[in-house]
Amino acid sequence: MRKNRLFALALGMLSVSSVALAEEYPSRRVDVIVPFASGGAVDIVGRLMSQALEEASSQPFVVVNKPGAGGIPAMQDVARSSKDGSTLGVGSSGTITISPILFAKMNFDTLRDVEPIVWFANSGLVLVARADLKANNLDELIALSKKTPGGINMASAGNGSIIHLTGEYLQSAVGVKWTHVPYKGSTPALTDMMGGRVDVMTDSLPSATPYIKAGKLKAFAVTGAKRSPDLPDVPTMNELGYKDFDVGILYGIVAAKGTPKHIITFINSTLNKSLHDPEMIKRLAALGFEPAGGTPEQFRDRIDAELKRWKKVIHDSDIEVR
Repeated sequence: MRKNRLFALALGMLSVSSVALAEEYPSRRVDVIVPFASGGAVDIVGRLMSQALEEASSQPFVVVNKPGAGGIPAMQDVARSSKDGSTLGVGSSGTITISPILFAKMNFDTLRDVEPIVWFANSGLVLVARADLKANNLDELIALSKKTPGGINMASAGNGSIIHLTGEYLQSAVGVKWTHVPYKGSTPALTDMMGGRVDVMTDSLPSATPYIKAGKLKAFAVTGAKRSPDLPDVPTMNELGYKDFDVGILYGIVAAKGTPKHIITFINSTLNKSLHDPEMIKRLAALGFEPAGGTPEQFRDRIDAELKRWKKVIHDSDIEVR
């Protein structure tokens, strides 16, 4: 009888130990997949998140850059990875709310295939124009656009990019039609705008703000819910009468579907805590990002809303990426 009790006690201790080991995270190196080349906004945010997670644990969180095809192959790698948190993915508006629609044949569904963990940061967009355009505010731009339908050229960072889609969404909201001129990135588009070859563009705040401050571009409105601290005199679309116009580039972290709750909780709580660190806030602000944060459910809800928004814009604008 005593042997049976000792065996039961030993078995119980083994079970407790097994649970403790199972819940230890991370127990080895974690790969953080960034679906773009190094140096861009998604890569920068990915490295900030990886550093925060590494500092809170005893294991390395290593950024692995896997660019290509709108980020879908990289997200598929995350979806197919072991459900132990050893592979995470950095999701942005392009990869998790636009590419799944544009590249539907690649069969990746964000809400079906990965677990949203935390919405880490946000980057606003701003509607800009060449400095000599004969319009000084949004109302004047709308009037000029309606006077010459299709006569205003709208640059973008590429067909199907969030900058392109935001421009299409804005046109629909204000009731104008511009002629789309796609470029291979924001930099050549802005260069041509400052050279007078294109007229307007919605671009990310970090990219466009230096040129606005230098007087090389005009700024008509920001697309987020709040004014940019770097451009306090530029109104939001909401302030100009276009209610519920809240468009930004979101950045967050995801894992394979079915990743255990304790892993998701650790990552979510660690990154939320880091967003209250004055040094992290300072670093994000210096790069033009705003802290976000919140629960996995809030991140999932935002992704769901963005998927619905961009699906309608892509359909209504008949956008295709070949």
